[in-house]
Formats: sequence, C-alpha cells, structure tokens
Amino acid sequence: MATTFQGFTADSFLFFEELARNNQKAWFDANRARYDEHVVGPFRGLLETLTPALLELNPHFEVGGKTNGNFSRINRDIRFSKDKSPYKSNYYLYVYDGRHDRGHAGRLYVGLSADCRTVGFSIYGSWRGPKAALETVFRKRVAAHPEILETLLARVVRGQRYETYWHREEKGEWTQHAGLPRRGEDWQTLHAWVVRKVFLPTARGVGTAAFAGLVERIFAELYPLVVFTSLVTPKWKAEIKKALK
Repeated sequence: MATTFQGFTADSFLFFEELARNNQKAWFDANRARYDEHVVGPFRGLLETLTPALLELNPHFEVGGKTNGNFSRINRDIRFSKDKSPYKSNYYLYVYDGRHDRGHAGRLYVGLSADCRTVGFSIYGSWRGPKAALETVFRKRVAAHPEILETLLARVVRGQRYETYWHREEKGEWTQHAGLPRRGEDWQTLHAWVVRKVFLPTARGVGTAAFAGLVERIFAELYPLVVFTSLVTPKWKAEIKKALK
C-alpha cells in the first residue's frame, strides 16, 4: 500500500456504500484489496504526512500506525450486540498521547464513512476499570478553571465554527445532546464530548493531497482542548497559551 497521501477518492466512499449493502464476510474477503487501496492506504499515508506536525504539537503523540492504536478496526465486536453485522460502516485515524491507551484521554481524529469525512476532537469517560481523564482531569478543571474553559469555547469552538455535541447516559440510554452543555452540572455528568468539522464528498480540497494540510490546521486549533481535558503537567496552562497563539 502506498504511504504517500494523495487524498481520499470517490472509491473510498463507494467502498463503504457497497459494504452497507453487502455486510458479510464473503463480500469483504472478495473486496479486501479495494479496502486496502482506497481506505487503509490513504489513512496510513495521511498519518505519515502529518507525523512531523503532530510531534511538534506533542512529542508524546502516538504515531506508530498500529491497528487498535492509531487506526480503528473494521471488524465489529458482535458478542454483546443485537446487530450482528460483522463490519463497521466507518474507519478512523486517532491521534492520542502514547503514554496512555487510546481510550484514556482526549484525542484528535479523522473519520471516513459512506457520506462524509470528519475531523475533530473527542473525549470519552471510562466504562470499566480505572477512571479516565474525563473523570480525573477534565471535570476537575471545569470546576476549578471555568474561565479557561470559556476562553477555549469562545476562541476555538465558537470562534472557528465547529460543530459540537455531548453524550450522557440517561435512564439507561446513551443520549446525544446537540451543542454545548448549558449548565455546570452537565459538564460534570457528561460521558463524552465531541467537537468536529464535517466535510461532504464534494467539499473543495478534501479529495486531494491538500486535505492533509487542512487536517493539520484543524488539529492545531483543537489541540488546546486535548491539553485542557487531559494533559497532566504543571505547565498545562502554558501549553494552552502557546497553542492559542
């Protein structure tokens, strides 16, 4: 597979369109070469292209390119799911601090599905085991430094016109809320927060090598959210000031 990023193509979207109609092992095995060429290959090229800029943002960012690390798995875990479709309808590149596992803290990502590409930031709480950064870092900083959070919301989320939403488990259901939390208690009880931009297949530049530059700019804009929600260091405030310049 090529590792030089040349952009995603119509075939990248077409693969997921057809997978949605043929979500079975026999079809996937017959089309694995397409998956490698039009999905996995471009994503690996994108990570390679972004790596110098990512390590400049944070030298601890994981850039090794492993599946279940930087890259999502295409296979679904169907053991406890009512939906027994064997394959996912999307694919993701994740950038996260390699001193912890991928799910521990805030992360940057690029996603591809049949109808769009997404570039953004996300953080999720822990479901089992040790508490994640959302519980141990983010909630405490929201309570102790609301003025810094408001600066980030004003300059990054609202200022750059990012779409945002959050999740919370309510009455046993995983519930999504559009926009930003409106009350302090919502920030303390949410279980996930996502900030992103969505690009349709026809959006200018997203089907070319120039898309890597767009992703690099978005990651730089969203990196202060990673710092605020997750970075454990006495210099985290200085890191945010530096990133906002």
